[in-house]
Amino acid sequence: MVAQFIAIAIYYEPAFADSPQANDSSQTGKTISTSILPIAMYDSDIGFGFGVKAVLKQIRTRKSYDWILFGSTLGEQWYRFAYSRPDIALRHNTSYNAAIDISVEYNKYLKSNYFGIGNETPDNDLRFPRESVEGRAALERSIAGRLAGAISLRLIHYSVYGYGIDWPTGIASAPGTGESQVLAPGIRLKFDSRDDVISPTRGLKTELVAERAMKFAGFDWGFRKIRLELACYRSLSRKAGVLASRLWIQEVSSGTPFQELSKIGDGWTARGYKAGRFLDRAMTLASVEYRFPIYSRLGGVIFIDSGRVWPALSKFGLGDWHDNWGLGLRYRLANFVARLDIGRSVEGARIFFNFGQVF
Repeated sequence: MVAQFIAIAIYYEPAFADSPQANDSSQTGKTISTSILPIAMYDSDIGFGFGVKAVLKQIRTRKSYDWILFGSTLGEQWYRFAYSRPDIALRHNTSYNAAIDISVEYNKYLKSNYFGIGNETPDNDLRFPRESVEGRAALERSIAGRLAGAISLRLIHYSVYGYGIDWPTGIASAPGTGESQVLAPGIRLKFDSRDDVISPTRGLKTELVAERAMKFAGFDWGFRKIRLELACYRSLSRKAGVLASRLWIQEVSSGTPFQELSKIGDGWTARGYKAGRFLDRAMTLASVEYRFPIYSRLGGVIFIDSGRVWPALSKFGLGDWHDNWGLGLRYRLANFVARLDIGRSVEGARIFFNFGQVF
């Protein structure tokens, strides 16, 4: 979500249970942990926005429920519901036979951009509405120690409309315009030695994800996607903060809609560029963050992102990468982090608000 002005009104965090830690055996006897964050914002593109983020954890049954409800006066919408059992934080660094994660999400963006395919596409201000409805399910099992594996399924409906047929960006003929659906089963292998999944201060995380979208029975796309993400966290000291770094490598096959291509630009990748600014089949992204405490639950971030896209990873090179730097704020509740980032690149400044650490 991009905003020119954001105001977080209040937060509410009932103390029905102590703020839970991932693998704290003292959870026995606790009942519920709840975090609620109302949101108010203004953006010239979407008008006044308002919503709420809430997480409810049932400690004894180890279940969690996560909601995001957001709307704006001009029609932009974001709704999300997620369910986990055991909760992701509660099962972290424990042994478990099976865990299930389910989520359903609806997004309506009023003013999306399409810049074409490639690493040197020109910027433009031609915008159109875009909607998506996505369902995800994953069944995960711990394998050995901090290693876990999962099978997953994604089902997505994309809707892209309101664009000009003669726009020079080529959006009218881009794969993925109009209405289309994706069905993508996948597998995931993860090694995670972090001390905390919400706001880690030390440890490593390595995740390998492979998906195979299937074209049949009303589903429109058949492609393969593979992603490798490495993240490292080092505590400098309690007062000095944390140094965090990430490397993200991804490639998709041909026959992919533009929404599923590898991308550089948004609040999760290169934070100084518009969402989806550079698209192609392959990408590499590197990020470094210095996270430091400010006061109580409030923290700050200084970050650098650098990334590039290619037609294939075999074309990898060290030239023409897209760099940005920026500053951010983090507000830690018991069950999630709210974040605000301001990124700066050669194309200007961008402001992103979302939930959870970027990595």
